[in-house]
Amino acid sequence: MTNIDMLHYINPIVENVRKTLLENQFASGGLALGIIGGTVAMLRQLPKQLIDWAYERVVISIEVNSSDQAYEWFAVWLGKQPVQLKMRDLNLKTRRASEEGGFSLGEEADAPKALLAPTNGKFWIRFQGRPFWLSANREKMQGQNGLLTSFHETLTIRTFVWNRAFINDLIAEAYRSTVKPEEKRVEIMTPRWDDWNVRQRVIPRAPESLVYSDNLLENIVADAQKFLESEAWYADMGIPWRRGYLLHGPPGNGKSSLITAVAGVLGKSICVLNLSSLSLTDDSLTNLLGDAPDGSLILLEDVDAVFNQRNKASGNESKLSFNGLLNALDGVTAGQGRLVFLTTNHLEKLDPALVRPGRADAHFFLNNASQMQVQKMLLRFYPNITPVQAESLAARVPEHALSMAKIQEFMLRHRDDLAGATTDWKELEETRVSVQP
Repeated sequence: MTNIDMLHYINPIVENVRKTLLENQFASGGLALGIIGGTVAMLRQLPKQLIDWAYERVVISIEVNSSDQAYEWFAVWLGKQPVQLKMRDLNLKTRRASEEGGFSLGEEADAPKALLAPTNGKFWIRFQGRPFWLSANREKMQGQNGLLTSFHETLTIRTFVWNRAFINDLIAEAYRSTVKPEEKRVEIMTPRWDDWNVRQRVIPRAPESLVYSDNLLENIVADAQKFLESEAWYADMGIPWRRGYLLHGPPGNGKSSLITAVAGVLGKSICVLNLSSLSLTDDSLTNLLGDAPDGSLILLEDVDAVFNQRNKASGNESKLSFNGLLNALDGVTAGQGRLVFLTTNHLEKLDPALVRPGRADAHFFLNNASQMQVQKMLLRFYPNITPVQAESLAARVPEHALSMAKIQEFMLRHRDDLAGATTDWKELEETRVSVQP
């Protein structure tokens, strides 16, 4: 059909519509009402559109989830604000006496603290002279058969802001509210359902206060620092960017203290996993390791208490499988940039697949106390002792016969009493513990 033919059919239709609108007042009135109605509807939507347009450009909204450690920062910070007295729906969190935030539950120096964090409600708060809107919400998390598995808490912060530096200042202020400026603490984190929760903050021991053989602490720190600085190299070589350490040896020789010291020197937190936990499964272990906060060390303590070779150790009722542990350490979904520490008192109980390179790249043996270690401990505990005296006493302790914990316990009992320690020194000579080959 040609264009002329199409016009032949269309023109009569257009003419009929024109006559109808001109001659039929009902039709013309309906058209007018339609135009007016559409205009009113558009005008009604205009304020909302303007508000939405302005909201997108000048309002910033930040959501802080209880699964992130920043949630605790804001909980502590809010507890110090005047608005805290207006909050009615609260969640009680206990804290150690040494931690910032909360109020003491006793007059004793070591009395625990209580921190009240909002779980529901909306509040106006001011920071740096600027108002912002805070809303708290708590949801029940349900698993199979509708059973309650956990609670998920959220703090949402909204404010008008042109300069993002204000938000950065607010987050930094919340963080500082949980840390004493004069103290450098290591955060110890443990699982909270499927997330990580700060269990405590500890002051790491000064490296010089730890007495290890063969510059052990310095060697591990140097190795870890080199690893953390080598992301590009690992990528160029096509090697997964993660590193594992195995610390083994008799109990009581400072494996956990060593890891805390390493974290303190590197400025890292420690995520501690109990592989014997009844709530731990293959999937949850993979998720926890994958979701570990950036810049944290992962500690799996006493692995021999969970698996003897590939079999579950006696008394272990956890749902975690040996293959699940292997996959979590270096499987396809294993995280990058990760430092993992495994500890064991019985290396012979661990399957070679668990401690091979790629899972435990570097092995360090922490033996019982050497005579050199005993001598160094004497010099630290007793400032007035002479090097000759320290060497003489240390020589009376058989090499690698006693744990460092045993030596330390003895010196603590004779604190500030070198004469008493010298008199009772034979106690150490006569005490024996098993020596690991």
